[in-house]
Order: sequence, then structure tokens, then C-alpha cells
Amino acid sequence: MDDQQQRIAEDLKGAFEGDLLFDPLTCMQYSGDGSLHQLRPLGVARPRSRDDVALLAHYAHDQRISLTPRGSGTGLAGGCLGTGIVVDFSRYMRNIERIDDATVRVQAGVVREHLNRELRKVERYFPPDPSGSAITTIGGMLGVDGAGSHAIRVGSTRDHVVSIETVLAEGMLIEAGLEPLTDPAPESGENEFESLSAIRQRDPKRAIVDQLGRLLTERRDLIRTHQPALVRNVAGYHLRTVLGHNEINLPRLLVGSEGTLGLFTAATLHTSPLPAHRGVVLVLFGQLEPAVRAVPQIADQQPSACDLLDRRLIALARETDPRFEAMIPKTAEAALLIEQTGFTREQVQSRLRMVLAAIRSVDPSAIVAAQADDPDGVDFLWSLPYRVVPLLTGLKGATRPLPFIEDISIPPNGLGEFLVLAQRVLQRHQVTASLYAHAASGQIHLRPFLATPTPQNAEALESLASDLYEVTFACEGSVSGEHGDGLSRTQFLKKQYGALYPLFGQIKKIFDPRDILNPGKIVEDDPHLSIRHLRPPPLAGENAPLVDLHLNWSREELTEAVEECNHCGHCRTLEDGLRMCPFNRIDPREEASPRAKASALLAVLDGSVDPREMSTEHMKQLVDLCFNCKQCHLECPAHVDIPHMVIESRAQYVAANGLSRADWVLSRAHSFGRLGSTIAPFTNWALKNSGIRWLMERVLGIARDRKLPPFARRTFLTQSARTHGDRRVLSRKPRPVVYFVDHFVNYHDPDLGWAFVRVMEHLGVQVYVPPAQLGSGMALISAGDLEAAREVANHNVRLLGELAARGYQIVCTEPAAVVALAQEYPRLTDHPDVQTVASRVISAGDYLKRFRTPEQLSEGLKSLGPLKVGYHTPCHLKAISPDRALVDILRLIPNLDIRLIDRGCSGMAGAFGLARDHFATSLEIGRGLMRDMQQPDIVLGTTECSSCRIQMQQGTQKATVHPLKLLAIAYGLMPELRRQLQPGSQRLMTT
Repeated sequence: MDDQQQRIAEDLKGAFEGDLLFDPLTCMQYSGDGSLHQLRPLGVARPRSRDDVALLAHYAHDQRISLTPRGSGTGLAGGCLGTGIVVDFSRYMRNIERIDDATVRVQAGVVREHLNRELRKVERYFPPDPSGSAITTIGGMLGVDGAGSHAIRVGSTRDHVVSIETVLAEGMLIEAGLEPLTDPAPESGENEFESLSAIRQRDPKRAIVDQLGRLLTERRDLIRTHQPALVRNVAGYHLRTVLGHNEINLPRLLVGSEGTLGLFTAATLHTSPLPAHRGVVLVLFGQLEPAVRAVPQIADQQPSACDLLDRRLIALARETDPRFEAMIPKTAEAALLIEQTGFTREQVQSRLRMVLAAIRSVDPSAIVAAQADDPDGVDFLWSLPYRVVPLLTGLKGATRPLPFIEDISIPPNGLGEFLVLAQRVLQRHQVTASLYAHAASGQIHLRPFLATPTPQNAEALESLASDLYEVTFACEGSVSGEHGDGLSRTQFLKKQYGALYPLFGQIKKIFDPRDILNPGKIVEDDPHLSIRHLRPPPLAGENAPLVDLHLNWSREELTEAVEECNHCGHCRTLEDGLRMCPFNRIDPREEASPRAKASALLAVLDGSVDPREMSTEHMKQLVDLCFNCKQCHLECPAHVDIPHMVIESRAQYVAANGLSRADWVLSRAHSFGRLGSTIAPFTNWALKNSGIRWLMERVLGIARDRKLPPFARRTFLTQSARTHGDRRVLSRKPRPVVYFVDHFVNYHDPDLGWAFVRVMEHLGVQVYVPPAQLGSGMALISAGDLEAAREVANHNVRLLGELAARGYQIVCTEPAAVVALAQEYPRLTDHPDVQTVASRVISAGDYLKRFRTPEQLSEGLKSLGPLKVGYHTPCHLKAISPDRALVDILRLIPNLDIRLIDRGCSGMAGAFGLARDHFATSLEIGRGLMRDMQQPDIVLGTTECSSCRIQMQQGTQKATVHPLKLLAIAYGLMPELRRQLQPGSQRLMTT
């Protein structure tokens, strides 16, 4: 820390109960958002309460340190970036304080979707629906007046606020609501501001309200002229409906002020009854122009939503889901997604028929691609824009759709004229753009395809924005309709508002005379602000920081991977149905988000942070919030390779500091397996002994309360060496498969290996088991010990390379082994055969499903039941295949009832869940899975992952087995395995 940071930390120590963070890596995590901008803050404050916020504001006001409020950091205009202290409300202030009949009281850090999940229990909801509802905080929605697709019917956030608890610049806390005007005369002998200053000390809200009342009354005509009600508009301060009859509606001014007038700590919001019935129709057009012309006709039918998507977006939709591919022809150039609500299903259907009639009056050739009035169908159709708009960020190429002019708002009747004029501007600049619009509201999200901004091309970016905004103003529109001004649009407010703009400065001075609240937003004189703080590119050539890379990639490849992260914040989602980052799910905070890891590496590559920070304890704390489950890579819209960035970062730390004792031991479990099996009677006794387990925890760091699998008396490779390890098997016809065993089967569960072999042979497939193979080394890779992992990888690649080159499939029963061989080895070694091996690796389930028909698989299967089995999908299985192949095959077994337990990650992640220091975190992540396993109707668990199996058995005596064992039993191949289906039969050790 520098002197100023040290002083702040010391001054607030013991008084500020939240977090005060000043280390370089944390500051860089908060230097960006979903915009193109970057500003490194002085520090980060994460308050636990309103008192923390008041204390911080009072201190900052005295010290003249700026404060910038932040929610999830997903804004597209740079509104939450600042050079002072960033105040993160999303870390602790996440409580729903009260739910009443028609209102709710929430803290600023509550995520909108979480709020609605709770409100649905009382059949109500908070209507504004920005597209990032699973991430966006209520404070963020208040800051920019968030709206969304349904704004035409439900309005925006501003329309649903009763009052806002606000900390003023000096640290005073007020409840801002509908405030009466008194307008007292100044005291004799004192000027107006001296009088109001005295009043402000005694009653700050009254002083602010009186000043506002006089100012807005004097400028009433100017406001009416320059801020008309023709368009959805959040540019600048909202003044048009603030002044009432002898009262000031303070929330209407504060909402949309982006933290420049006060820091919001909580709000009381109006809620609405859930719509009784909803219906949605997706209509396709052969050209964009008739779709645009149809919008006014649809608006006359008073829809609850009407969104327009261009051909790029609907083409992306075809790629996201086979159902969209089936319903959307390649020739479609535009789509309208229209929703109607009603008191009955029949009323909704009637309103949709009227919408379709209005559309056909404009374009008889329009096609109804899909229509739904059931909840699941409606949600599926709405998933189209929610899925594809984020995918724009993942498009590859020299140019990408950039979010910097994507928030234009136009009077709905002028939409067609604007798009024609905007297209001319784009053509003049030789640029194309994607188009997504809440069309009936006139809200346009236009993203031009441009190269990543640099100092060399920034002026062209600004010129394009300026020309498009000229068209916007000509159409009586606004530069911002729902995403705020921030750094991207503030410089254009003077042009939009003309004579009204100085009033914004006067209002800012009333609330924040020292300009410490989010300075540079809304009120700012810099004529080039939009390109002043663009995210810097990584340094190249002689200026590049010296970093020795440990994975098999060049600096250019690493740089490209890091730059693919646009900090959109999708990785902070808590949405059901996704597995995005288990750490973020149990404890949402910025450092737990996958994007934080990309920020750390980018900070090194762009020179913002010294490379030596990679070996600090801060880096270790950051990378310890990842255990290589791969779900962020899978679910990120841009598929940013965060897992390999974390492995690289962890390897940097390990290279400088070495492994902890626990990490060293647990990452080498495969090395101790042979010894454990050789003396299995003793080791299995020891694993049951509470005293030895206590000693193991103290010395080796292995959690004593973790159930551990017993060692087999003879390893699978030893047992199979004489038969399936004979290379003469390779000469048989049809061609056999090569079985990669991995360490769990070899040392703990040989029965699984034999189940696989016998099922394959039963289906006419011979199996060859290379006897000299080692475990995959996945634990070494995840721990960052890449030198040791590279030795294992090279050994296995040398062993398997010739077989892969001759066309043999390498089949794994462990998903982590597939990930290691196919995804990790190519980044770990430059052995000439590594890509060949990676291309031939396949999971056992995928092999069976691809090479045998359901009829072939069904033959000979006998009933196991009735038996209800709980199935958990391992994260690494999702990472290698979109299918649950073995589940589909298990469903062929008579009387076997498979219940999918979709509770996300198990929390084990190999060695992670075995460690004492991670045991509690592992249980917290896997709590939902373990709870479902305890349900009385589930008799048995099943999963492909040996690590997940341990977690599934942690909280119950029920057995969990590999699906291949169930298949082997059902085929009658291994009747002795039936005993493993009984409770307690797995003989997992307890303490």
C-alpha cells in the first residue's frame, strides 16, 4: 500500500466493519465492468451495513476522496468505475428486510432474480426486467433506472419506488420519499446559501428539498421543453416528473443518478401481482423493414412486450438449441417476439390473434415460428434473446460487436426512420452492426462491429458515436434509454440537452458540493470522455513484462485468451439450471467470479500490476477460489478459458513458493496408491481409526470427517495384466478399445474396471488395458505442480501415442481422465503425439451410445427393481459432452427409475474436498446434492465421477455406484455386485 492507502486503512480500522482492500490484484478486479473502459481505483470498500456507508462517506468527504458505488459490475457504460474508493454493495448488503402486502424493503446488493424468487412465494414480483436479472442488483437498477423488455407495460424501476434510504455526500443518512415543500425565506443578513448551509446541518433533507423546489420551479418551462415525455430516457438527471403540487418526488430524481447524488443503501419498492396468464409468439420476417413497420400496429394492441431481433441474433439462436434451429429457417432476416397477458388463457390467446392479424396487415408473408401460453413454453421462447444477446460478446474475428452506443432510445413511431438514417451513418463509416430492440418502447441496442479500441483508432470510435447521436437527436431521441451515461455517454449530454444541461451541474452541487460522489458521470466537461479511459491492450515487444509461462501456450495465445473476457459479469450468475462457478454460488463476491481471474492476468499483461504479484498470497487466495470444474468455460457466452488461466496463475505461485504439505500429499494420491493396496489390511484399518485420522489431519491436512474409500488388496492393473494387458488383443477383429483406467479404479474400485470390461465384451467389443499406464495426474494439474504433472503426461502420451495413431479409441470410465487427456495434456506437453491422443479419447458412455444402437444395448437387460436411483451429472462430464449418455442407457433397464439430481457441482473436485482447509467449503457447495441423496424415496445413488461419489455418500449410508456397475448387474454379468447396492455396502470409512 502507498502512504494514502495506509492512512485510510489505519484511520478506519476498528470503525469500518466491512472490508477495506487496497492490494493491486483486488483493485484491478474492480477496474473494469461490462464496458470498454478501465479505471484503477485507489481501493475497494465492501460495507456490511448502512452505518458503514455513512462512516465511509463522512470520512471521504473530509478527506476529499471520491466514492463510486458498484453492484455486480455489469454496466455497459463504465458507470461504476472510479479512481477513488469503489463501494461494493453486492458483497454483504444482500438482505431482503421486509415483505409486505404490496411493497418490499431490500438492501442495495440484493439481486433482482433472488428478490423475485422470494416474492413469487407470495404470488407477487418486482416487474422491471433488465436482461441480466440473474446478476443485476437492485442498487444497480436504481442507479440507472433499469427497465427491460416489459417496460412498455410495467415501466422502469423509477415507476416502482416508494422511498430510497440514501447516504448523502457528508455521510448523513436520509429516507428520500415524497417530500413536502416549505421554501422558507433566507434569514436577515445572510445570503441564501449560508442559510441553507445552516439548515443542512440540522435537517439535510429539508435543505435539499427546498433548494430543489426553488430551482425546479424556476426552470419548469426549460425542463418541459428539453425533457419531453416522448421517449424512454435516462440520460442526465430525470427532472420532468420530480416537481409536484407543493411536493418533491425525491426518488424520481435519485433513480437514474448513477450514484452521483447519494449512495443508496436500501429501498422500499412497489410489487405487483404475478400475471395470471401469459402468451408469447415468435414471428419471422424475410426482411427487416416489414418487421419494423409492424411495430406501431402491434403497439396499438397494447402488448406487454415486443422485442425485435435482426438476422445475426436469430442465426445465433439457431446455434444455441436444436429446437430453435428447427423453428427458424436460415432465410429469416428478422424476428419479433411479442407477449400478451390476461386474466384467462382464452383472453391471452385472443390478444395474440389480434397481434398476428395486425402483423399480417403489414406483411402477409410473415411466419409464426412458435407460439406458447404455458409457463414452460413462454420461458423457453423468452430464453431466445436472453441467450443470444450475451453470445454477441463471444463472436470471434478481427471485429466484434462493441457496447458503446448500444442504448439509444427513439420515440416508437420514429423507429423506422431512425434505422434508415442510422444505416446510412454505418455505411459511411464502413461498419456493420447487430440490432436488438425493445421495439414497442423505442429502446434500441445497436452494436457496431469494430476492432478492439486502441489509442490509434479511438477517434474513429468517437466519430461514429457522434454521428449516430446526431441522427438520434434529429429523431428526438436520447443517447441512453436504460443503461445510463457513465463514461461512454456523459460527454454527449450537453448536445442532447443544450440550455438545460447547466441545471444538472446545479443539482449536483446541491447534493454533492465537493464532487466526491462518482465524479465524472453525468456532470463533466471533458469533451472526449468516451475515449479517455479505454481498457489498455496488453503490452507487446520490449515493453512486455517478463513472465515465464508454465503451460504450453505462447504469450500471444494467452493474451488472446485473456482479451476474450469482456467482463460482462455473466459468470456472477446465480441462475437455476446453470453451474457457473460453485464458489460464487455459495459466497457471491468479486474475487470468486471467474472474470476476476482474467482481470488478474490482464493486469500483469497490460503492465498495470508487477508480475511479482503472481507469487503473492493475494494471488493464492484468488486462485484458491477455483478447482478446475470447467463450468465457467462451458457456460461463459464467450467461452473464455478461465480454467487454464487459473492453472497458469497457480503454477506461477507454486513455482515461486512450492506446494503446501496438504496439496503435495493430496495431489500425489496416485503415487501412494500402490503402497496403500500392498498393505491394504493395515491401511483400511488405519482409515477407520479415529486417532490415526486425527493424526492424518494434523500432519497431512486430510479432513478427519471425510469418508474415504478403502484400498483394494490387488490393483486392477495387476489383476488384468495377464489377460487384457496382453498386446495380442490388439490384433483381434473387430478392433478393440484401449481402456485408460485412472487411479481410483486401479487402487480403490477394481470392480468398476471389470464391470466396464465385461459390459464391453458382452456387447462384442474387446478391451486392451495398457499395463504400464499411470493415473491421469489431474490432481497435480489442478494443484499447479506442472513439472510433476508433465512427467505423468509424457509417460501416458508415449504409452498411448502409437495406439492412438493406429486409430484405437481410448475409453475412460472417469470423466476427469477424459478432461486430463483431451484438454489438459495438450496445454501441458509438446509431445508430438499429444494431439493425436487427445483426439481419440472418449468417455465410456459416449462410446457405447455412439457405437451401439438402443436395440443392441437393450438386449439381455434384466430388471433391477423396482429401484429409484438418484443420478448426479459430474461437472467434468458436462465439460466433455452435452449428453448424459449412460443415463439414457440406464433408462433401458426395466423397472429402473432414474431421478436427475440437478444441484450443480458436488463440491469435491478430486483432492479439494479431501483437504481439511477445504472440507467445510466442499460440504457447503455439495449441500443440495447430499440433501437430495437423503430423500427416503431414493434407494441408491449413481454417477460416473469417483470424486462426486464420495460426496454423495458423505451424508448418508446409501450406496453410490458407477452406472456401468448397474449395467453389468442388469446384463447378469456380475451378480456379486448386487451386494454393493445395499446401504452401507460401499465400506467408505467414517470416523
